Amino acid sequence: MSTPAPCYSSPVVPGLVQRHLVVRDGTRIGYQERPGAGPDAPVVVLANGLGGTFEAFRHVYAALPGYRVLCWDYRGLYTSSPPEDPLANTVAHQVDDLVEILGREHVERAVFVGWSMGVQVVFELCRRHAARVAGIVAINGVSGRPFRTILSMQFVERVIPVLLRMVKAQAELVGRAAGVVAGSDALIAAMKRFGMVSRTLDEDAFRDVAASFRTLDWAIYSDLLDRLNQHDAEDVLPTITAPTSIITGDKDILTPPATAERIHRAITGSRLQVIRGGTHYTPVEYPAIVRDELHRLLARVPGWQLQPARAAI
Repeated sequence: MSTPAPCYSSPVVPGLVQRHLVVRDGTRIGYQERPGAGPDAPVVVLANGLGGTFEAFRHVYAALPGYRVLCWDYRGLYTSSPPEDPLANTVAHQVDDLVEILGREHVERAVFVGWSMGVQVVFELCRRHAARVAGIVAINGVSGRPFRTILSMQFVERVIPVLLRMVKAQAELVGRAAGVVAGSDALIAAMKRFGMVSRTLDEDAFRDVAASFRTLDWAIYSDLLDRLNQHDAEDVLPTITAPTSIITGDKDILTPPATAERIHRAITGSRLQVIRGGTHYTPVEYPAIVRDELHRLLARVPGWQLQPARAAI
């Protein structure tokens, strides 16, 4: 069943409504809706990166006046509870949660915008429910097994699982450290210095995104990251027929441009935009370019264009 909450005032996304849905296995999933301009407004669904909240998409919301926009928290994160079965947190489980949310909200088809992990979630949705996908914007993501591509170094795939086991074993200590560092000016300055974020970064937006890590259960987070690396949807890419735009940064060390180029080659008719100077955080570094690519994609999807009068509401 779904439990609505009153509309609350969000400095990031005005008019947002927080809701909850108890899904098939009893897990309570939190999701957010920003109503559109009228009951027939086209729907855009946002799929977060691992650890992100709807706030990470602030510039995407701003680019979609008049559209109905849905977002949700992955099981175990933020407003969503962890499943009773600790193994029930794969990418496929996240997709099943999304499909239940769409059913509850009477959404048959939507344009899906995925960032980082959200790209894999959207591709898995294409595998399982292709008819629901009207269009795709894939931002800074891969089709699967992300540990293989970090820093473009194969040995990293062997190192990261060891680090994740260490994080899980010391989850409380990691949480305390994150509480001190996450979202701090010192962290942002260091990330700029080492090229992990662009000089054009919207620091307020990034600070809010990073600050959300202070509330994470790091044992759950490390499990989710491990499950993410077990997912592979590369075989799905040639079957995708929905209009698709792929956005990445040429300085992205987590999902390097070569991964976006492989996705582009595999999806017939897709469009690739490599942002010069962009890192893994292009939506909060180059929001104008992301907005333009999103609008270009929406123009290719029949029924997802707003009339000027509706868009202005």
